[in-house]
Amino acid sequence: MLQQQQQFIFYSIAMVTPFTKEGDLCLESIPELVKFYMNKLEAPGLLISGSTGEQHCMTIAERKQLYKIVGETVPKDFPLYAGVAAFKTKDAIELAQAAGKSGFAGIMLGVPPYRLPSQRELKQYVIDVAKSTKLPIFLYNNPDSNGVQIEPETYASIASIAANVYGLKEVGNTANVKRVKQLLGNKAGQHTFFTGIDEEYAEAYTEQGYTGITSVAGNVFPREMKQAVEYLHTDQTEEGKKLMSSLVPKIRVVLNAGFLQSIKYILRKRGAPAGYCPPPLLEPTDEDKARLDAYV
Repeated sequence: MLQQQQQFIFYSIAMVTPFTKEGDLCLESIPELVKFYMNKLEAPGLLISGSTGEQHCMTIAERKQLYKIVGETVPKDFPLYAGVAAFKTKDAIELAQAAGKSGFAGIMLGVPPYRLPSQRELKQYVIDVAKSTKLPIFLYNNPDSNGVQIEPETYASIASIAANVYGLKEVGNTANVKRVKQLLGNKAGQHTFFTGIDEEYAEAYTEQGYTGITSVAGNVFPREMKQAVEYLHTDQTEEGKKLMSSLVPKIRVVLNAGFLQSIKYILRKRGAPAGYCPPPLLEPTDEDKARLDAYV
């Protein structure tokens, strides 16, 4: 069931970004944190500065610093994907080019937040960023956060023009994946279709046409998530579904306590310099911490 000619690995972990309690980026913690993901969580690849990485809590300059430090920390062939999204196209281009200079393997290109671009404007935004880099790109469709949906027809049109757009992370309308595949025709196998919703991955992979995941739950349940995904991708479907089903209640405990705050709390308890979430996000309550301690 594995797709051929893929530009991206099918499983990676979305890394958190370390901030101080006051909300300042903690640059000195980044190398040790990256090594924790590689050595302790056994991450096969990392998504840096995505939603889990709180990218919009950083300036453009800080995100470039983050890319640089991460790129200098990992082995040369370690897959890194840069979360790129900005209010202005020129800033997204600057970030995309910085990711290339830092040795990243690809880019997750998000929609400009809050600005509600039209489909025509979205298309031009993606094409302009894609032209600025040789790195392969997958688009991040998250309408609940950004208020705008990348329509299947828009994605297919972009893919026909921008030769380095090779994937879609769809966390909005799951039916879009099958529609995009129909529109791409015999080129669909060259594209990766990611989700970021761990608890739904078994169904997404077996029934909805998804082919990969940038995992959030992998921060807390790294071996279980990796094993479940590998089961699914090697046609051991029942084993994969069974393992995923056992994880869903645990994942929901983490989500219900505030997923970013909970992940960082658990990682700190495990000895990782994960830092804190910038205010106004608060630490988990004592009651939530008691529940989360079961997963430390």
